[in-house]
Amino acid sequence: MGFDSISKELVKEEKVRILESLMGKPCTFREILNINGYAPSTLSRTLTIFEEEGLVRREDEKYCLTGAGLAFLKVIDVIKAVYEFKDDINGVPEFVEILPPGFLAGIHNLRRAEVMDIESALKLGVERIAEAKEYGLYVDKVISYDVYKLMVEKNLQGVEERVISNRETLYGRGSTFRKVLQDMNLTKEEYELIKRKVHVKVFDTPIQLGVIDGEFAILQLNDRVDRFYVSEDKRFITWCEHLFTYLWDNAEDARFNKIVDEVMAEKGFS
Repeated sequence: MGFDSISKELVKEEKVRILESLMGKPCTFREILNINGYAPSTLSRTLTIFEEEGLVRREDEKYCLTGAGLAFLKVIDVIKAVYEFKDDINGVPEFVEILPPGFLAGIHNLRRAEVMDIESALKLGVERIAEAKEYGLYVDKVISYDVYKLMVEKNLQGVEERVISNRETLYGRGSTFRKVLQDMNLTKEEYELIKRKVHVKVFDTPIQLGVIDGEFAILQLNDRVDRFYVSEDKRFITWCEHLFTYLWDNAEDARFNKIVDEVMAEKGFS
């Protein structure tokens, strides 16, 4: 029998509910029957298949989930979540292709976030940048003198910043960053501090993402869809941080330290 027989059962929502009724506590045949309202023969046949394939087992006349049964339910929930948020990822198959399975398995965490439009989300994001105390992780296409100046001011307060830019906006980002540094009247030590605190890499991706101090996260899965997910939920934040780390590890150094060195040279700092 094997996987084919299991998959034939689990494509039917009513059969999935049989497994779901066993989550948390074992049930007798009669209890499962009362919960789901199946014909006894149908329930008996399905439970027999689940038992033979190792998804459930019987203990003292009660059925309970095995580890494999619980794992199947979790995978089914992942599939439901992918379908639920399909509009966010339909247009970016190339990006989905490179994602590790573990990230896709966590897409259900989007349910823990509030949905915002781009204007509201970016306004809130800038407010949280201003409140940052330790670090900020960003994947974005934003080119803004005011935002970059704010981030540099946070660097001078000790906030570390890691940014992933796409290639299209890299030149504009670098030019704007340079202009901010040129306009600020800083000491050599302050420029050196910025150089230590700012790290920029380049990687082409359709997402925009921000994580601040492990307390706030904002995510747009597709920059062509006006929908941002914003949350202070720890699971959502951890999931976003894992995505950032994966992209960071695969990104190329954009050498923004060189920009700081060039500005320092312009200002006469050796």
